[in-house]
Amino acid sequence: MPDNLRRERRRHGHGLFDCAPASQRHSITRRLQPGRILEFFGIPWTALTVSEANEGNVASLMATHPRFSVLTSAPCLAETLRPCKAGTFPAWLAAATSVFVYGFQPADRCRALLRQITGDSEADILGIDARPITVSVTDAFPDMCGPMSALRIQLEPGAADAALVIRDDGELQSILGAHEGHLFAGFACSGVRFFADASLAMVDIRERTATSYDVKKRFAGAVPVVMYLKWSFRDVCWTTPETNACLIIDDPPLWPRYGFLDFGELLQLADKQMFATTIAFIPWNWQRTNRDTVATFRQNSGKLSVCVHGCDHTRGEFAARLADLLDRKLKIARSRMQSLLNKSALDYENVMVFPQGAFSPEAASALKRNGFLAAVNTEVAPADDASNETTLADLWSVAIVRYGGFSIYTRRYIDHGIENFAFDGILGKPCFIAGHHDIFRNHGSELAKFLQRLASLRWKLCWRALGSAVCRSYSIRPDGGTITVKMFAEQLRIENVEAIPRRIRVVKQESQVVSLKNVTVNQEIVAHECMDGCLRVIVDIPPGATADICCVYHEQPGAFSDSESVSYRFGVAIRRYLSELRDNYGHLFRFGA
Repeated sequence: MPDNLRRERRRHGHGLFDCAPASQRHSITRRLQPGRILEFFGIPWTALTVSEANEGNVASLMATHPRFSVLTSAPCLAETLRPCKAGTFPAWLAAATSVFVYGFQPADRCRALLRQITGDSEADILGIDARPITVSVTDAFPDMCGPMSALRIQLEPGAADAALVIRDDGELQSILGAHEGHLFAGFACSGVRFFADASLAMVDIRERTATSYDVKKRFAGAVPVVMYLKWSFRDVCWTTPETNACLIIDDPPLWPRYGFLDFGELLQLADKQMFATTIAFIPWNWQRTNRDTVATFRQNSGKLSVCVHGCDHTRGEFAARLADLLDRKLKIARSRMQSLLNKSALDYENVMVFPQGAFSPEAASALKRNGFLAAVNTEVAPADDASNETTLADLWSVAIVRYGGFSIYTRRYIDHGIENFAFDGILGKPCFIAGHHDIFRNHGSELAKFLQRLASLRWKLCWRALGSAVCRSYSIRPDGGTITVKMFAEQLRIENVEAIPRRIRVVKQESQVVSLKNVTVNQEIVAHECMDGCLRVIVDIPPGATADICCVYHEQPGAFSDSESVSYRFGVAIRRYLSELRDNYGHLFRFGA
């Protein structure tokens, strides 16, 4: 990397000017997609039209924001630089820490701009959205690329829409490159540091979606700008101090062996690869446990744990929308897990994994009022499409809090690809891996290889039991003399590793203020305030101490009945036994062993 670029990397912007074409007024630019992304990351910004910038209105902004960056489209920048002589820039642009340019349309003015700011008289813009391409992420810029550093990603057709063809004269840094050209590159021109994103437009993070975000399908307009913003504004935007991780295996009873899963082998692999596993345990199985297997869990509580996986594990049981039915199911599930604790002294993580991933908006509210900390799920939208309000912003967040203000953390199967886990890491999401017993096929060789790849990425990966992982997954940012912490799960655990007292301002989205009973810190009730759908708490943490902040809600009163009809209970039993028969012996018929 050239010396001038290396020195610039240590500088961070504390404000951002978002320039728009002169035909668009200030009030309109606030609704543009770049502004939504900036607000999502908590980055302070001001929108200017080209005419406003050229009229000298930037001077007052520069006085209050001496360190700033500029985000602009290529057509807008071309219009801004039109009055300037070759090799010169407006004073305010030259003063910027860096300039992020996107939207290089295959038009003469954008092509001329690219040649002007790169110094390459033959630089060109190539459209590529009709074919798949392989993207290489540089290994020379870990501060920006983070866990995606050095990855090679096979994109599907349409995932990238354009590439920049620029001569490499030794000053160019390809951040995201392909055979066709550069999808994202950095370079300096006349002392100004530019970052050029070939994407034609940015994604609309308010767009609704029913599926997990996949960078192999939606790369352009997302990955470059996220990398840039998280790097350039790492001192002011929302960040996460660590990436919590957990392997979550659905369904197995606590037996020595279930299908391909051998708990002895699992523990050996966990000892070797240093990871933690939580079993999504079906409460219906609470009486069907093996004493030695339970003892293994108790003795290895940092590596093995159980959480709640539905109630009876019937299809769509938590896709129901009746509050009374949901409350009854949850009370039965909690009662069974408590019975497991009483019988075996094996505690459980108070986190829900929905059976088959199916849930309703009402299920999220029911979990909150029944004392659950969070849910973890593979599906990102309610089972009923008509009730889906999940947006891309929800998927980019640490957890989805769209439904009842209750956190639903997302998880991925390993076949989602290492690149999606890595992009989640840049966003600050936890690393939750989903699987069933068959993830241990061939003694877990495929899983072991994937875990090795995760460990090789450039991030701080902290393996924990699921309950501990969700409580430690939060966002922080500096806010004057304090630190603001965005809380997601109903319990937040945060440590003060410094030698001085630390004051934090905890904020949490809370749409059900009436249900909130109190807030406790280390089990002591503390003052809190709720305003505009947001809970706020001030917490002082002594040096070396840990604060456990919990939201306590009014639970639904009344008794419940665990006496379902005979036909229902028979159906549940048949379903469970057939599932176990399939998992334990189905592979013998499938492979002819």
